[in-house]
Amino acid sequence: MTVKKGNASVRGASVKMSRRKFMGTAASVAAAGTITGFPNIVQAADPLRTIGLGVSIINEIQGKAAKDLGFKIRGQALGYGALFGKTLNQNDQYDVSECYYDMFDVMIPSGVFQAIDTHRIKDWDKISDLTKTGMLTPGSSIGQGDAPVRQIWVDKDGKRAKGPSRYISGLPGWHNADSLGYNPDDTGRPIESWAELFHSDFKGRVALLNIPQVGAMDAAMGMEALGLIKFGDKGDMTRKEIDVLIDFLIVKKKEGHFRAFWETFGQSVNLMVSGEVALQSMWSPAVTAVNAEGVPCIYASPKEGMRGWHGAITISKKATGKRLDQAYEYLNWWISGWAGAFVARQGYYMSTPANTKKHLPADEWDFWYEGKPAAKELPDPFGSPLINKGQVRDGGSYEQRFKKIAVWNSVMTENDYLVKRWTEFLTAN
Repeated sequence: MTVKKGNASVRGASVKMSRRKFMGTAASVAAAGTITGFPNIVQAADPLRTIGLGVSIINEIQGKAAKDLGFKIRGQALGYGALFGKTLNQNDQYDVSECYYDMFDVMIPSGVFQAIDTHRIKDWDKISDLTKTGMLTPGSSIGQGDAPVRQIWVDKDGKRAKGPSRYISGLPGWHNADSLGYNPDDTGRPIESWAELFHSDFKGRVALLNIPQVGAMDAAMGMEALGLIKFGDKGDMTRKEIDVLIDFLIVKKKEGHFRAFWETFGQSVNLMVSGEVALQSMWSPAVTAVNAEGVPCIYASPKEGMRGWHGAITISKKATGKRLDQAYEYLNWWISGWAGAFVARQGYYMSTPANTKKHLPADEWDFWYEGKPAAKELPDPFGSPLINKGQVRDGGSYEQRFKKIAVWNSVMTENDYLVKRWTEFLTAN
């Protein structure tokens, strides 16, 4: 697939399992299954069909939505590749795709979505400026790559619009900013730069995320921080830049620099808990999961900035009539607050923070969004203990975390070539 760019996760075992359950997946989760919400009322025979990653397709979320909305919802959790493929090729097999803006350079030209009319989104005015202008706060960095602001605006027909429009490609949802996780006992110092990913002190104890499109960007930020190359756009590298990056990675691999290349949330947690790695690409909830196992783990806040990603709730072009109306109801429910509070306890943010705040106790809001020390022990989405009293979320407040995004998850123009060269890197001896 060649992409044409547009314009522009020490307590009892039951507690551990609960944590793994709610944190277990993001971009490359391997699970694929069906989750159905059943409200205790009479329902239509055919459910609203939604697909996504395990980040959002969770029984409690779809069940609560079904109960509140009064109709059945069937959610299917897929791995990243399967979600991408089904969203692109089978839009008659879903009504709503809970996908990601980094997919949109493929999805928008393909015409698989219908434009979402913001006049039918009740709390559109409460959507943060992170997606509308690209900056959560004035003076923030928009970042390279597929920033949501570069993907969101379309015209009535679903084709790209140059600027703000009544119509959007996907409703902004859950999001986060990722970086490196590390064990301070093993590194012996704070990790404050992406350059540390390739420091010789950690030879043989480094792991990379094995999703080419994301792992390559983490590595690129490390190379750039070392002063070895200046990429034009780390979210859309040229073939020459990809060659420089992969050739460098192959040399480091042959030197024995890498311990592993992880693909699932659980693998990243196990690598750190077992002591096999000192630092690695990580997702924010995985850092929390490692700490929950009694192993120290800190989420770095690199001076160069973090890597952002953003979920988007889209409507299939095939959805019509009552099913289309239900899709809009589901989208409106997602941003009304309850779901935002649920995903906050996973470590994720929501596009309508004011609504989320209404559903989070003050001590939870202060920890997850304001970056303040936990006033007491805080729970995960299922009520199990997760955050210890006095613990502070790495990366600071919501505004601090998104003030400096270096690059957003992206699908590059040279995606095919990147995947080919990444495979050469993984198989190099």
